[in-house]
Amino acid sequence: MRSVKKILALSFVFLLTFQTIGIVGYAANTESNSSGNIMIESKETPQSSKENEAQILTEIEQSERIETKSESEQIGKGVTFTTFEMLDARGWINGEMLEIDLKNEAVSLDLLTADGVVAASEPISEVTKREGAIASVNGDFFDINSTQAPLGIEIKDNEIIKGPNNGREMAAGVTTEGIGEIAAIFLEGTFTFNEQEHELASYNQNTIPENGIGLYNALWGQASREGAVHGDRNVYEVIIEEGEVVKTGSEISDDEIAKNRNILIGRGNGTDTLKEMRVGDSVTVEYAPKTNGDGEYAFAIGGNPTLVKEGAVQDVDDETLAPRTAVGFSEDGGTMYLVLVDGRQSSSRGMTLYEMAEFMKEIGSYQALNLDGGGSSTLTSRMPGENEAEVKNNPSDGVERSVPNGIGIFTAKENGQLTGLNVDTVMQHENAYRVFPELTRSFTVKGFDDAYDAVSAENIQWETYPSEFGTFNEEGVFTASKTGLAVAKAKEGNIESESRIQVLGDLERIEATESRISTVLEEPDTFSVIGFDENGYAAPIEPEDIQLDYDESVIEVTNNEDASFTVNPKQDGASTTITIAVLDKKFYLPVTIGFQEEVVSGFEDSSDWSVQKHPSSVGASIEEVEGREGNAIQLNYDFSTTTATRAAYLQATPDLELPANTQKIGLWIHGDGNGAWLRAVLRDTSNTQYVINLADEVDWTGWKYVEASLPEGVQHPVKLWRIYPVETVQSQQYAGSLIFDELTVQVPPEVDILEQEKITTDPLVIQNDEFGEDRWKFAVISDTQFVAANPNSDVLQRTRETLQQIVAADPEFLVINGDFVDTGYPEDFQLAKQVLEEEVGDRFPIYYVPGNHEMMGTGNLTNFEEVFGETRQSFVHNGVQFVMLNSSAGSYRASDFQQLVELQATLNKAARNPEVRNTVVFSHHPTNDPMPTDASQLSDRKEVALVEKWLSEFRMTSGGKGAIFISSHASTFNVNRVNGVPYFVTGTAGKDPYGTPDNGGILGWTMFGVENESSLLRGIQSPEETDWIRTEVNPLLEEITVDAPEELAVGETIEVKATGHQPGGINFPLRYPASVNWSGSDNVFVGNSEESKEAIRSGEYTSVFDYTTGNLRALQQGEVTLKVQSNQMESEIKIQINE
Repeated sequence: MRSVKKILALSFVFLLTFQTIGIVGYAANTESNSSGNIMIESKETPQSSKENEAQILTEIEQSERIETKSESEQIGKGVTFTTFEMLDARGWINGEMLEIDLKNEAVSLDLLTADGVVAASEPISEVTKREGAIASVNGDFFDINSTQAPLGIEIKDNEIIKGPNNGREMAAGVTTEGIGEIAAIFLEGTFTFNEQEHELASYNQNTIPENGIGLYNALWGQASREGAVHGDRNVYEVIIEEGEVVKTGSEISDDEIAKNRNILIGRGNGTDTLKEMRVGDSVTVEYAPKTNGDGEYAFAIGGNPTLVKEGAVQDVDDETLAPRTAVGFSEDGGTMYLVLVDGRQSSSRGMTLYEMAEFMKEIGSYQALNLDGGGSSTLTSRMPGENEAEVKNNPSDGVERSVPNGIGIFTAKENGQLTGLNVDTVMQHENAYRVFPELTRSFTVKGFDDAYDAVSAENIQWETYPSEFGTFNEEGVFTASKTGLAVAKAKEGNIESESRIQVLGDLERIEATESRISTVLEEPDTFSVIGFDENGYAAPIEPEDIQLDYDESVIEVTNNEDASFTVNPKQDGASTTITIAVLDKKFYLPVTIGFQEEVVSGFEDSSDWSVQKHPSSVGASIEEVEGREGNAIQLNYDFSTTTATRAAYLQATPDLELPANTQKIGLWIHGDGNGAWLRAVLRDTSNTQYVINLADEVDWTGWKYVEASLPEGVQHPVKLWRIYPVETVQSQQYAGSLIFDELTVQVPPEVDILEQEKITTDPLVIQNDEFGEDRWKFAVISDTQFVAANPNSDVLQRTRETLQQIVAADPEFLVINGDFVDTGYPEDFQLAKQVLEEEVGDRFPIYYVPGNHEMMGTGNLTNFEEVFGETRQSFVHNGVQFVMLNSSAGSYRASDFQQLVELQATLNKAARNPEVRNTVVFSHHPTNDPMPTDASQLSDRKEVALVEKWLSEFRMTSGGKGAIFISSHASTFNVNRVNGVPYFVTGTAGKDPYGTPDNGGILGWTMFGVENESSLLRGIQSPEETDWIRTEVNPLLEEITVDAPEELAVGETIEVKATGHQPGGINFPLRYPASVNWSGSDNVFVGNSEESKEAIRSGEYTSVFDYTTGNLRALQQGEVTLKVQSNQMESEIKIQINE
C-alpha cells in the first residue's frame, strides 16, 4: 500500500576534497583534563512547550535539507496522507501533510467546532470522530485563557457562525464551487428597529470593539460574555426572542442563549442606540460574510499571518521556532494542502514562519495561511480499512490540546464492497517486518472499499512467497524457517495485498529494553524483548515466543497489545529476577520494589570536604555553619571575577562511597537565589565520571531538597566526588553562598544480579593470525591527550612509543582519530606537529580527524586548522572510499552540517563507482558507547540512526560492497555490528582508559588490513564472510606473564592465563579484544575449539591448546612449551606432563 513521494528536491554539493593532513575537532563535554581538576561545562537551552517560551534561533547559515523520510498513502478518494522527516543545519523536522483534490466530487471539507459552538474547546481528534471526518487539522488561534473562542471568522455549511476580530480577517476557505482560496473575510451585519438600520461591530466574538455593538446567539455556547467589553462599565444589553425585545438592562447576562434568542451588547457609545429599544420592539438582525474573494464560501476558518501570496513567500518572522500548522492551495485552487510540523522536541525543532512559508510554496501552494501552532498543532488521519482517525503527530505538550475548531475532510460513502486489503504486522515496531528463524510474527489485515472505508474481510488466506522462508497459519501467524527476504500475502477472493518479511540469521542474543526495573507499589513498569543475529540485525520478539520465570509472590507480569510486558509490583521491599528465555538464549532482568532512604553524610565536619575552583580567578571557600539539624557546610563563591565558565567545587576528601545499588542521590540546599547551575560528579568502579544535574537554576532562597537519579549502567560501587554550582553565561556576574546538608540516597532492596550470557568475540579482530601479503595496511591512534604545558608527561611518552611502533609496522598511512591533544591552544598543536615530525616524518601520510579535545579550552577549531588544515576529508585509496567526519561538538550537525550532505552524496557515488569496492567512515565519537552509561556516544540518536541506515543501505544498493565505521572517544576497544556493518571503537594510546581492563579498557593502537582484491558481499552474510577488512589490536605492553602449573597429569585439563602489564600499573587478561598469537613446541597443537577437538581425536600430540578458551589438555607424557605473543612482545612457559 505504501509508496514514496518526493516532497523536497535536494541539490548535493561537491565531494569532500583529498588532503594529506587535516580534519579537526571541537569539544565542550564534561570530562576532566589531565590534572583532574578542571571541568568545562556545556549548558543546553531548556526545551519548553509553553507558548510564551519561544525557542530562538542562533544565526546559522542556511543550507540545503536532507530528506530522510517521505511516505505517502491514499486514505480516501482524492485524499493522500504523507509523513516526512528532514534534517538541516538547524535540526530535525518531523511533519505530516494531507493533500486534497478539491476537484474530486467524493471529497468535501467543512469546519469542525468543539461541542458544535463557538466558545468551547475539545481535542480535535474527538470532534473528528464525532463528525465522521477521515482526517483533520487544528484551526484558528483562540482565546486560550478565557472563552476559548477563535479569533478569526468561522463559516460552516455555507453559513457564518462567527465574525473575525479586528486584525484577524484573513481566512482559508473553499467556495461553493469547490475552489480553495486565502482571502480577507469581514463581517457585514446590521440590526433594524423603528425602521432604522444599525451596524453590527461583532458577531459571536470574544471581544466587542470600543463603542461598538456585538451580536450573540445560541452558537456562542456557554462561555461568559462579560469579558468581551474588556472591563468597560458603560455597557447595555438587549435580549431578543423571536424577533421581539424581551429584556433590556445595563448588566451583561451570563445564561446560555436559547436557540430562538439573539443578544445585543453595546459598549461605550454603542449603548446609546440600544438604550432606545424597549421591551416589545420588533428587531430584525441580518449578517453575512463580506470578502475580496471570488465566490461564496461553503466553509472558512481564520488564521494569521499570510505565508504565501500569489506564489510569493511573504516577509514573516524567521527567528522563532515552534510547532506549525498551515493551509495552502494550488494556483488554480483545485488542490488543498494541510501541513503540520512538530516542534519543541529533540526529534523535531519546528519551523519559523518564514521556513513554513517556503515549505508550503515548495510543495505546491500558490497561497498559504498560518494556522494556530505550538501545543495546538494536531493532525489526525485514518488509514485504509480503519473506522476512525487517530492523532498522527506528536503534540508538543505531550498530550493533545483542546482547541475550538479545525478543518475536517469528508469523503462520500461507497457500496461497502471489498476492493482492497491493508496488510501489516500486529506489532507496531520499526523492525517488526524482521523475524528470526523458528520464531513467529503476527500479521493483521484490514479490508476497505472504493472509499477506503472499513469493510469486513473474514475469509483471508495467508501465504509466503517464496514459501521456503516460512509458513502462515490460518490466524495470520508467520513462522520463519530460512534466512532471506520474502513476502507475506493475504488474499480474499480475487483481492490480495502483501507486506515484506525479512528472515534474519539465527538468534545470537536477546536483550530487554530495560536493564533493571526499580519501582514502587502501584507504579507498574514495562519492558519489551529485542533479539539480535550475529550481524547485528535486530528485531522485536513476540510474547508468544518468550518464556518468563519469576517469583509470582513479588510481581505479576502481563502481556500488552503492543507486544510489551507490564510488571505489576505486589510486595513492597521485595525483589526478584525475571528470567527471559527465547529458544536457547536467556536474559536476566532484576526487579526491585520500594526504596530505603539512607543519610550518607550530614556535612557535620568540614575536614571531610575541600574546595576547588575553576578558573583560578574564581573565589571559593568553605566553612561550618548551622544546618537544618546540627552542622552543615557552607560554600562561598565569587563568580564576578571573570566572564569564562566558572565553577566552585565542594569536593569529598576522600571520595564518599555510596551504598551498593544506589538509585537516587539528593540533599538539602539553602539557596541564595543567584541562579547558578547545580551539579554533582560521581565516579564508578572503573573510575568513569558521571555528571548529574541537581538543579537547572538555584533560583530559590532558604532550604530546598534536590534530587537526581544515577545514570543507567553505572558500575557499582559508586563514589561521590564533587557537588558544585557553575555559571556559563558571561553576563551573569555575582557572588553568593550555598549551604549543604543531609546527603541522602535511595537504595532498593537487594537482588541477585545474574551474569548475562557473554557476547562472543568478533572475527574482525584477528586472533592467532597475521596479515598476509594479500592485504595492505593503515594504522589508527587516538585519545593520547597530551598538553604542551607538560611536555615530559607519561602520556606524551606513551604517545611517542606508540608512534614508534606504528612506524616499525610500516602502514600505508596513519589516521589520528581525535583527541591527540588534551586542549586546543596553539602551543598544543605546535607540540603535536613537532611530535609527528620527529616520530613519523615523511614516511607515510597522516590524516587527523578532530575530536572534542581539539577545541577544548577554545570552543572552536581555528587553532587546529592553522596547523593541520581541513576538519573533514574524503578520498579513495586502493579502491576503498574513506570519509573522515568532524564530530568535535558531539554531533555531526552541530560540528558541521554540510558534512552530512556530503556523506550521503559520497556514499551514493561510491555505491555506483565500479572502482570503489568498500567504504570506511571515521568519526571521533562512536555511534554507540560500549560502556553501559552511554556517556561517550554521539548525542543525537536520530543522527546515529541515520548514519547507520545510510551505511546499511550502501551495502545493499551497491550490491554488497563492504562498509565499516571506526570511532574512538570511549577509551575502550570494542566491536559491535548493526545491520551488517561492523562498528569498531579504538581505545586510548596515551591517557588512562575509561573501561575496565578485562573488557577492552587498555592502552593500545590498531592496524587494519584490507584485501587488495575483495569481492562483493551479497546478502546477509556471517561476520566471517565479511573479512575484506580485519584489525589487529596492539596493546602497549611492558611485560607479559603466563599463569600455569609447572606439571600436569595425563588426562588433566587446565586454563592457561596470560596477563598483559601496561604503563601506569594497568594489568589485563591478554585476550580478546587484544590480538594475541599462541604457539608451542612441535608436540603441542594450538588451534581453535573445532580444530582442537580434531587434534585430540588424532592422538598425535602430547597436549592440545585451545586458544579461544585458554584450555590446555594433557594427552601424553613429555615436556611442552607454550609461547604467547602480542604487539611484538613474547613470553613462554614450559610444562611437564606426567603419567
